[in-house]
Amino acid sequence: MFEDFFGLIENPFNLTPDPKYLFLSEVHKEALSHLQYGIDQRKGFVLITGEVGTGKTTLCRSLLASLPGKTRTALILNPSLSDVELLQAINQDFGISSSSTSRKELLDDLYDFLIQVFIQGENAVLIIDECQNLTPGVLEQIRLLSNLETEKEKLLQIVMIGQPELAQMLQSPGLRQINDRIVLRYHLWPLSRRETRDYLRHRMEVAGAARSDVFTLGAQRLIHQYSQGLPRRVNAIAERSLLIAYLKGKRRVTRSIAAEAREELKGNYGEPAGRKSLLVPVFAVTAVAAVIAIVWPSIFSELSEYMAPTIVATDHEVPKADDGEEIIPLSPDQYVIPDYVEALEILTTVKDGLAGPETLNLHPDPGRLKFIIRPSIASVEKGYVVLVYATDDFVRVLGRNRALVEIPMGEFRSLYKWNIILTYAKGPDDEFYTRGDSGYGVERIQHILAAMGYPVEQDGFYDITTAAAVERMQEDFGLKRDGVAGEETLVVFDMVEKGMQ
Repeated sequence: MFEDFFGLIENPFNLTPDPKYLFLSEVHKEALSHLQYGIDQRKGFVLITGEVGTGKTTLCRSLLASLPGKTRTALILNPSLSDVELLQAINQDFGISSSSTSRKELLDDLYDFLIQVFIQGENAVLIIDECQNLTPGVLEQIRLLSNLETEKEKLLQIVMIGQPELAQMLQSPGLRQINDRIVLRYHLWPLSRRETRDYLRHRMEVAGAARSDVFTLGAQRLIHQYSQGLPRRVNAIAERSLLIAYLKGKRRVTRSIAAEAREELKGNYGEPAGRKSLLVPVFAVTAVAAVIAIVWPSIFSELSEYMAPTIVATDHEVPKADDGEEIIPLSPDQYVIPDYVEALEILTTVKDGLAGPETLNLHPDPGRLKFIIRPSIASVEKGYVVLVYATDDFVRVLGRNRALVEIPMGEFRSLYKWNIILTYAKGPDDEFYTRGDSGYGVERIQHILAAMGYPVEQDGFYDITTAAAVERMQEDFGLKRDGVAGEETLVVFDMVEKGMQ
């Protein structure tokens, strides 16, 4: 349904195992190496365990596809069989013609087949999936198969794959003999958050996606949190997210869309998750407004005065009034706000002054103040001012008694204490960008950096040049220098982008 909408040739998140979609995380690579080594060196028994949905069956099929041509294989996917039925299934999968129901005859036929394979210089591999469902009697039958050997080598390599309880079963005294024969063991761990991100991209690319950023970083994090890194659960929520995005006409899967998919998978079909999340901001804004109305009752009645205050000159610039009279200049002692709380009170009266409950301390050099387009509190000699506008030549601030003062940049440099405090609200996506990332989000960052004068290629790839430009910007604004576009760095980018628009 959504394949054409996203430019896909097929559904990339089908739950059925498909080797071409195999994503080799570090643990999957190690597991595959263990399997290949055990088979090549004829070690007899190899045990692979992992939680439901970690990709064990897909790993099996990938192993089969990677084995040399001179390898005979049998794959048992449904081991809920009796010992005789298991032997029949093994012989049938190896292509051995036998209709016997005798355990001895079935074993003799299998042994003859394995001898011929060995003489021809070939290898034989038996892979049994879901081994945790085997009864002790069938496990004992599998142990007996390992007795099929020459004086030097095992004729049959047996790969046992199952859930973690299989390892516990094998620890029981009754299964000690088979447990002692297992030479190689490996446990498949879930995907890390970064591997989940790479997994999503990998499957989308295999399915023919033209862009690699269909899932935003916020969506990727929520998907990882819900799935706990289990590929099967990743597939389930990713597929549902694509469907919801398609129905909404959205080309990207955002965190809110992934949250809606999560709720549907949990069986919650009530109000969409995105709508519920709006309740907190609404209550928060209402509460803030109530506090302001109670604590500062004069603010609302005087708001129009603050939005268009009288422009007052400083000592170094004395403009003329409309009637030709000079406006009385103010010195810093007259407009600097001595108390931070008073400065914060004034900030709340200015449009966009109270942008959220979080505060961010920046330390931009004076030449970068022009990018601070959101009202903020600036630390100056003997107090604070509310910065409302800045250019290369001057700044405009709200001072004591809410007077709007225009100060030449040269004078402001001598007052400015290199500290800016602004408010913001955390974004719902909690995203970040770092080296190796690509897509629209990276291209947007590069566009903003270029507009700010930092040398960077706008190619949508977060390479070392982009990281260096981000680090330079962080240094200029007094942020942590790590070259990663994290929460605080993105706040600055968002603000600059708004000014560009």
